[in-house]
Amino acid sequence: MNKLPSLAAAALLLAQAAAPAFAHHSFAMFDQTKKVTIEGKISDIEWTNPHVWIHVDVAKDDGSVETWGIEMTSRVHLTRQHFPINDLAVGDAGVFVMSPYANGDPGGRFWTLETEKGVVFRDPSAQRQFESQQAAAQDQAAATP
Repeated sequence: MNKLPSLAAAALLLAQAAAPAFAHHSFAMFDQTKKVTIEGKISDIEWTNPHVWIHVDVAKDDGSVETWGIEMTSRVHLTRQHFPINDLAVGDAGVFVMSPYANGDPGGRFWTLETEKGVVFRDPSAQRQFESQQAAAQDQAAATP
């Protein structure tokens, strides 16, 4: 009895089951060439996997409120990065920076946040950029007589 067809069918099923996991990690939905800054109040925090979501209510010029969804990494990764989980709450106001959705919808991929309470957190790439800019500013200040 030839087991090859059964093994091939099993391999195909496994490959199909794994495909959504690979597709999930695309960042094509974000315009990572841009950064958008918003100010508002946190209206909801979803401590879910695979991504944590922060929803921010932003006042528009006409007086209405628009809710922006900010997608972050998982809670596990945020914990490993020392994200201040206990210092962030619904109602906190602050400034949020993100790579916006490419389609123009209100929201995007997290870059930095700074609340009025003084909580500051940056995506690891944002943190590296911040530290590089700080070092360059210090070098420039030291070189200026």
